Amino acid sequence: MTKTMIKFDELPNQNPPDVVLYHADCMDGFGAAWALWKRFPQARYVAVKHGNPPPDGLQNQHVVMVDFSYHRETILELADQVASLYILDHHITAQDSLKDLPFAYFDMNRSGAVLAWEWVHMEPVPWLLHYVQDKDLWHWQLPGSREISAALASYPFGFERWESLQFETLKVEGTGILRSEKALVEKMANEFIMVSFAGHMVPAVHSAVLTSQIGEHLSEKHPFCLIWHQKDGRRYFSLRSKAGGISVAEIAAKYGGGGHTHAAGFSISLDGDSQNFPNPVFGLPDFSPASSRI
Repeated sequence: MTKTMIKFDELPNQNPPDVVLYHADCMDGFGAAWALWKRFPQARYVAVKHGNPPPDGLQNQHVVMVDFSYHRETILELADQVASLYILDHHITAQDSLKDLPFAYFDMNRSGAVLAWEWVHMEPVPWLLHYVQDKDLWHWQLPGSREISAALASYPFGFERWESLQFETLKVEGTGILRSEKALVEKMANEFIMVSFAGHMVPAVHSAVLTSQIGEHLSEKHPFCLIWHQKDGRRYFSLRSKAGGISVAEIAAKYGGGGHTHAAGFSISLDGDSQNFPNPVFGLPDFSPASSRI
């Protein structure tokens, strides 16, 4: 049975958030943070990543997570430390793990940004967040959606900057950016190597950018694909499959990660003996490192 979202103004205890945790390096995650910032500008906004522990300074604070959630054991520990906790998310693996918790709400039909807006605002969802959702759910149904998305991705994340964005400006800017992006995606996708992973032979590409676009290109002819990069002592793996194809969320969950049915990921710490770290160049053994389960 689907849990009904209780809007902020309808909560028995309406405690404005002291801290908002949102999905780092993600347009939808930042869009969710922007939605809350417009209502609660006084809160502290912290971008967080899977595989890293929660930030310091959350004890006895009113905490909201948007477009993000930790593994169940971390969430339960955190819930005991904070003054209050509320989670708005739309990732299927997180829902499977946390759906019974009274402070967690999930909706697979809306993006994190739209969920966050509708939780705290009475006004209609802004056009900008409709476009963020259209890309994040990989619908691409709105006019000029790919152009808007390409232009939006060219700007650094910033609350004040998002306040000044204009539809027509983004659409014009995005036309040229999208043309360059398509050429770059095709070039990067052609650099794949085939690796054995999770019982399949799949293409793997090293890239820290344009992950979903590369994945869309490669997954058309393969069960799924893998895009990976390293940063800040961790190796990150993004998995993508085409609509109607294999569930990469289930695969990512086996490695301590999660996400959506056709877009998921996991990461591992690079601490310790580097010879034991899975590397796509040499193949990926089936393992589930405890260090990734945060």
